[in-house]
Amino acid sequence: MDPWTALGYILLGGLLGAIGQGIRVIVGLKKQMDESSKNSDGSDGAQSKKDWQQWFDPQQLLVSLAIAFVVGGIAGTLASLQSFGQDVTKEYMISIITVGYAGTDFIEGFMGTK
Repeated sequence: MDPWTALGYILLGGLLGAIGQGIRVIVGLKKQMDESSKNSDGSDGAQSKKDWQQWFDPQQLLVSLAIAFVVGGIAGTLASLQSFGQDVTKEYMISIITVGYAGTDFIEGFMGTK
């Protein structure tokens, strides 16, 4: 395998894994915002902004995206070994996004229990 092709698969897998994690983050943010708005009294926006700052951690988001990039890169590498020489298909891309979503969730869950 050409090193540049291998690097391309790794980077593509990493980016697709990060996209999968981004989808997970968006769903989580939406859920948290809905929950936060239910719990606030609705009288002023300062309360909801304070709630946002209490539960949103940008460092955790960056770590989560980095984990997803690594998971996606590994999945992309393994998938490329099986399909070397073939075009990147829609199914390939969706499977790597799914691995980024589910794999990061699994790893973060495992890290949370330790």
